[in-house]
Amino acid sequence: MYLASKARPRAPFPPFAPPPEEEPTSLQPLEFSTLEAAPGDRFDAWRAAFSPAFDLRPRGKNPSFRGRHRTWDLGGMAFQVIETDSLCFSSLAEQARKDPLDHWVVSLFVTCSGTTIGDKVILENVSGVPQLSALVDPFHGELTRGRLLLLYVPRDTCRETAHLLDAASLTLMRDGMGKIFADFMLSLEDRVAQLQPKDLPDLVTATRALLMAAIAPSKDRLETAGTMINAALRERARQCVQDNLHNPGLDVPFLLQSLGVSRSRLYRAFEETDGIMRYIQKRRLLAAHVALADPSGSRRIFEVAEDFCFNDAAEFSRAFRREFAYSPSDARALGHHMGAEQANHAPRAQDLGALLRRI
Repeated sequence: MYLASKARPRAPFPPFAPPPEEEPTSLQPLEFSTLEAAPGDRFDAWRAAFSPAFDLRPRGKNPSFRGRHRTWDLGGMAFQVIETDSLCFSSLAEQARKDPLDHWVVSLFVTCSGTTIGDKVILENVSGVPQLSALVDPFHGELTRGRLLLLYVPRDTCRETAHLLDAASLTLMRDGMGKIFADFMLSLEDRVAQLQPKDLPDLVTATRALLMAAIAPSKDRLETAGTMINAALRERARQCVQDNLHNPGLDVPFLLQSLGVSRSRLYRAFEETDGIMRYIQKRRLLAAHVALADPSGSRRIFEVAEDFCFNDAAEFSRAFRREFAYSPSDARALGHHMGAEQANHAPRAQDLGALLRRI
């Protein structure tokens, strides 16, 4: 297990391979390195960079902490290559943070190892074995210095099979299909810089199919899900909300009539996400963010707000800033610069959060 010390100098991380020069339209990653920060501030910068998805803490004294990541928006998923010194981590749900990202994450430890601890499980993370985790689940752990890969899968990308992924959260993919998925992630690391935007829809479709094959439900997994009926109701409600984001009549009575369920069942299904009305507002804000960040969009901010049923421009701006930690105008500026290079209008610590909420 790696511990930083003066007696054991560390070899520098090898440089990331640059994208091929002959592919000028290849995907451009979001990049961050702690070398951009002063030595005493490097871990704080690393922690801030990952704050939209995880809470990180130092593992022992390491004033010259080093870490870097490259993250690619795959248009429905996000793929991340991380090299980091040893640290401790936890989900935002573990820290009692409300409204964590509603994504699953497949993690593959490549040259590091670690431990992940959930409410009823302890997982020993070793090289080459993928792990599936839902960011809405409480978990914490630690990892040693090295390289790992993360694949972020939004719920909307796998809506029809969400209950199966939820049932498999905090499990290791040790069988044959899991090993194939590990090989796939390593292959994606080698080739993602050469992908073109036109490749992304087929890539996401293939990745989703391979992931579902790797976590095929077993009797034990389905039994441990425990709340499958609530999960199915939650998915139906989410789809109904998504289909009616522009409908000013979208409220609790509308959902009760559309879904044919009781008020108490609907409230129970969303009690862990601050309630159904908070969920509706969040989905509208996310949709407004996508519209504002569209480089081809020409509507004024208040027109976008009205389109998603925000009748007060000032309240929309306040709610948007609470959700994303920057203003609607910042989101528009960010989107207008994403085509040619990474935008720098929003603080760097929030770039990963913007990407993960966009997929």
